[in-house]
Amino acid sequence: MKAYLKPSGRLELDELRQRLQEAEETLDAIRSGEVDALVVSGPAGEKVFTLEGAEHPYRVLVESMNEGAVSLSKEGTVLYCNSAFARMVGISLDQIMGHDVCEFVPIEDRDALKKLIKQGLREPIRAEMTLLPSSGACLPTQFSLNPVDLEGKPSIGVIVTDLSERKRQEEAEAAVRMRDEFLAIASHELRTPLSTLGLRLGLLERHAISGDLNQVQASVNRAKEQTERMRRLVDRLLDVSQLARGRLKLELEQGDLDEVVKEAVERFTEVASNAKCEVRLTAPKAIRMQIDRFRLDEAIGNVISNAIKYGAGKPVTIDLKAKDGKAILVVQDRGIGIPEQDLSRIFGRFERTSISRNYGGLGLGLYIAKQVIEQHEGSIRAENRPGGGARIVIELPLVKSTASKEN
Repeated sequence: MKAYLKPSGRLELDELRQRLQEAEETLDAIRSGEVDALVVSGPAGEKVFTLEGAEHPYRVLVESMNEGAVSLSKEGTVLYCNSAFARMVGISLDQIMGHDVCEFVPIEDRDALKKLIKQGLREPIRAEMTLLPSSGACLPTQFSLNPVDLEGKPSIGVIVTDLSERKRQEEAEAAVRMRDEFLAIASHELRTPLSTLGLRLGLLERHAISGDLNQVQASVNRAKEQTERMRRLVDRLLDVSQLARGRLKLELEQGDLDEVVKEAVERFTEVASNAKCEVRLTAPKAIRMQIDRFRLDEAIGNVISNAIKYGAGKPVTIDLKAKDGKAILVVQDRGIGIPEQDLSRIFGRFERTSISRNYGGLGLGLYIAKQVIEQHEGSIRAENRPGGGARIVIELPLVKSTASKEN
């Protein structure tokens, strides 16, 4: 059975179809961003609704973000950035857009950023990067790059996250860990001489009562040794405290570096003898330069002390020479050596190698040496000696120096 519509019914159906098609076309236009306004008919007549566009809520979101948001061309030109990024670099928006983003990082980081941009065109990537605000204070950040397509052109969307607060928290946590480690090491190291000192004082008391003057003198000597050891530990802790506050000032004067080295070697003669180490010194007659004699003696003494401690029972060689405008001091032992992964780490504060923990010590000697050497505008490094053992190399620039021939 067929149903027939009245002419008026067909007209209403055609009108509904037409309105549906118009509605679908309108929705497509809205989705594609082809229209800016929409006219809607109603009982009260026609109304005009302004379409803010699909991008408007996203623009509001981006502008309200705490993170920096940047759009880059494939060459790294800033096409757009939000206010947060402008605040990070301390420059107004109109002075950022159109510029190369590499202008806003330190010169030494620009090649790394260029490589990051090339990779960001292909795949999402994250990396830490330093921004250089107009104030000059570097700002640690994380760049999150994603490839995007802007009007058919390959581009990059970048989210820049300020890491300064996280860095401060990490530094605070590291300081707490370092403090705890320091307290553990210091308590252990100070407890040993204190225990020995207490023992010697007890023996001294008994020998005094018995009238054995030879034993009294021996106990006094041992007690003095332990007291001296505690003094050295405390002095090192004070040095570290001063270095941490930037208060370790050098008192420079014209002096002979070779004399400082010879005096440091003589100071460890008894220590070397007890460790059965033969110390062999080769040095020229005079290398004159601007030095802080006291601090440099301490730094070199720390290096020699380490060589004797870790090279006990075997020769330690110390060679000083002047070459190419530098004074070069090389201290070598034939002991346990240094694991490759620890060669640079041993100069850190409270750092000790994984195989040296049974030797005692605060892990401050080489740290102090490095700070003093660097304040003399020099350098210090550790190497493994061919055939076994370690080598510490110190280089200091010569200032108005004269070096005579070696003995």
